[in-house]
Amino acid sequence: MKGLRLAGILWLVGGVISVVLTIVFRTDALQWVLTIASGLVAVVLGLWLSVRPNMAIVPWSIAVGIAWLIIYAVLTTQQAGELVAWSTDVFLAVIGVAAAVVAYAAARVTPTAGGPP
Repeated sequence: MKGLRLAGILWLVGGVISVVLTIVFRTDALQWVLTIASGLVAVVLGLWLSVRPNMAIVPWSIAVGIAWLIIYAVLTTQQAGELVAWSTDVFLAVIGVAAAVVAYAAARVTPTAGGPP
């Protein structure tokens, strides 16, 4: 379950950074809505994985990770001319993908009840 808690911490960090950076720097309305919404989903997912880690949340973590990657990949291409905005979007994409991969890996190595030892 340590891996799921680590994934939760990564989701929390990514979500909080996403929301804070959006409030401070983003001006486009569509970008604002997408990044605030995805940041809040990441925070909720992170809290769930940190407080009550279980295997049922892993598919959700993977789905949010895929959506997170798509959102930040689109933002990265839209802001390719702005180095700071581009690098921030790439950094946030990496955090989300890392959280999803950590949750997936933790689910693969955690034994299930009733299964072989």
